[in-house]
Amino acid sequence: MRRSKSSSLLIALCAFSFLSCGKVFAQDNYNAIAYYNDGRYLKAIEACNDLIKANKYDTTAYGYRGLAKERIKDYSGARKDFAKLSKWSPYDPRPHFKLGVLWSETEDYYHSIKEYSKAIALDTTYAVAYNNRGNSEYMVGDGRAAMIDFTTAMKEDTTYPDPVYNRGHLKMVYGQYRDAISDFNRTIALAPNDPDAWFSRGQAFDALNDTVNATDDYDNVIQLDSTYIDAYYFRGCDRLKLGNAEGAVEDLSVSLHSDSSYYMVYYLRGAAYDSLGEYNLAIDDFSQAIRMQADDGQAYLGRGYAYLKSGDKESAYEDFNLAYYYGVRGEAKELLDEYCKGKLKIYWR
Repeated sequence: MRRSKSSSLLIALCAFSFLSCGKVFAQDNYNAIAYYNDGRYLKAIEACNDLIKANKYDTTAYGYRGLAKERIKDYSGARKDFAKLSKWSPYDPRPHFKLGVLWSETEDYYHSIKEYSKAIALDTTYAVAYNNRGNSEYMVGDGRAAMIDFTTAMKEDTTYPDPVYNRGHLKMVYGQYRDAISDFNRTIALAPNDPDAWFSRGQAFDALNDTVNATDDYDNVIQLDSTYIDAYYFRGCDRLKLGNAEGAVEDLSVSLHSDSSYYMVYYLRGAAYDSLGEYNLAIDDFSQAIRMQADDGQAYLGRGYAYLKSGDKESAYEDFNLAYYYGVRGEAKELLDEYCKGKLKIYWR
């Protein structure tokens, strides 16, 4: 789920004084803002502290100090600054919106819901607040309320892709894959260069066993972002299903180059190598999968079959028995009966 498009909104939140009594920008204000914009957050906080000492009603200084504190993960301090602004400007929904963001940063979603609700009460057309409240509601397990908020956000701002994307994901959770695809279609129409939207639609297609359309979507993800490793993994899985073993090896190798901690990638690449007749490479990958997940019966079965096709029947016999032991009984027994003269060991567990 995605929270908001709020970076520009948050800057706008502090780009002017909340109260008419706030002082007009002086050079010091601009210095504080410049420090913030340059990423020099501690210097920005120091400059804002000086401004507040000079004028305790300098709302711009409180706003930028709150933003800078957020950047250094001082969420408690940031909340204090925005809480003060919310009291000084009781009819402005934006401080409450920002407080909602800050509470969600520390995973206190109940407090974030309260603040987003206050923002919405002050501005019933606040699409980003509806979207963010929907995310927080989802995190506390209230999917029904989240669905309503995402839908409302979509109605309030028809050009805003995030609630459409989020509603699609929620429909995925409910198993409504075709409806999810409709939402991801709309997301892509609004944000065609968003790789997450293409990837999520690919996931929905995969859930419907539509590997052809899923693969096309992963192609688009990788074209938009060549570092999107999950797309390589899932495209590799789909290429293997479609019989493109060479493409599967290519994608799964990229995935392993980025993260070699997931045993299933070795297992799948082993299966792809096996399909290409590269039995030694297949054995190496199945062996690595087994080292990482020693009770994976399918990996023993795959390695045993690769041993068998490479001419090593004794090793195949051992692996088929281990596959049987770890739960892959039907296939392992068939292979033992056909190729190993029924040599099934008796295991006690």
